[in-house]
Amino acid sequence: MRTLPDGFNGAVMAVESISDAMAFLHGPGGCRVRQMVHSTAVFPREDPDDVRGYFIPYFNGYPRVPATYLDEYDYINGAFYKVVEGLDVVNSKNPELVVIVNSPGAALIGDNHEKAIRDMGLQSKVMYMDESLVSMPMTSCYGHMLRAVLEFLEPSRDHPMEGTFILLGMTVLDKDWRAATEELSGLLESMGLKFICAPGAGASTTDLVESVNAEFAVVVSPESCEGLTEFYSEHGVKVIRSPGGAPVGFDAVETWLRNVADITGMDPSSALEVLYKAKDRVYEKFVGMKYNALRIKGMTFSAAGVASIVRPLTEWLYSYLAMAPVAVKVDPGADPQEVEALAGFLQSIDYSDSMGLEPKVGCGAVFCEGIQAYTMQIEGSCRIAVPIGHSSMGLDDIIPRPIYGIQGALFILDEILHGVRGS
Repeated sequence: MRTLPDGFNGAVMAVESISDAMAFLHGPGGCRVRQMVHSTAVFPREDPDDVRGYFIPYFNGYPRVPATYLDEYDYINGAFYKVVEGLDVVNSKNPELVVIVNSPGAALIGDNHEKAIRDMGLQSKVMYMDESLVSMPMTSCYGHMLRAVLEFLEPSRDHPMEGTFILLGMTVLDKDWRAATEELSGLLESMGLKFICAPGAGASTTDLVESVNAEFAVVVSPESCEGLTEFYSEHGVKVIRSPGGAPVGFDAVETWLRNVADITGMDPSSALEVLYKAKDRVYEKFVGMKYNALRIKGMTFSAAGVASIVRPLTEWLYSYLAMAPVAVKVDPGADPQEVEALAGFLQSIDYSDSMGLEPKVGCGAVFCEGIQAYTMQIEGSCRIAVPIGHSSMGLDDIIPRPIYGIQGALFILDEILHGVRGS
């Protein structure tokens, strides 16, 4: 059984992705633990010495995702007083933005967050999310929360900046998201564009306000910016979405770069040169390791994850390495356009029966979130495990190993070759 984050986790992590914002959880301590640990793991912001200042109520020794720690008394009598007390403590840490998020159970109490915010005079820096997002798709709720934050900040497109861009559809739950953001923005900057920020991937509140002045919004993964693309379009930002899906694998990266160049009118030659050099290095490796490279040909694989990632990955593994997709599954909240393209591709190569199947026992390689992939490898259910999903935090990687971009393609090939060599 695959383990995936849900919409509740996605909403909290969307807030925590903003470098100077803080999610304030209205709920019991048990609901806090996963959120605070996950946030620190994927986007650490505090120095070790900072922790000493958080041995206070509502933080209880941990700086991320403070909570009201509801108990049985609060569920019966209400916990408005804890929201007020907690906001005062959270505000003492001087975040630029605080977002109150209800746990699923706390939503039933009906505490008046709006009144608490108003009574404390914090209307300009504190907002609340009263919706119950539990069990909804993580990606959908990630984008939904970011849009809600932007609407609260009320940014104005008062000085449009020609030749600038933002990256949409990156999340702090993406494996090595910092490295991916740096590479993808760098490739586009080499074409003559100027990077502003990546909403949802380390941007500050100031960055978010400034982001509506960008000329272009370049989509990485459409699922993770649901609602955001519409928001930026409404504010006059030109949204660019690649017909090849997310930039996963050499082919999709090239399509992504050329698509941006075509729409912006920029010259992609410098970015493509970096890509082609990487492809040449891989070719040399494959020639030098011909025996292992030949062992990949015809190997079966399973892929499960975000549709805009799984689609280009499946196409690339089939066309570039001659691997056979025996099971292909997209996560909840999949983009319909990506699902249709994936189904069409599988049909064109006579693998339609693979669509919708969970990672299959006995296949050569499994591409999904790390927990599932590595469990299958340990159990002997597959030869090679490659983490690509949202729970694949990559905490033990020193060298950047993202999923997106040129580095992402090299990471995937590395894992496959290492797996073949060791099998």
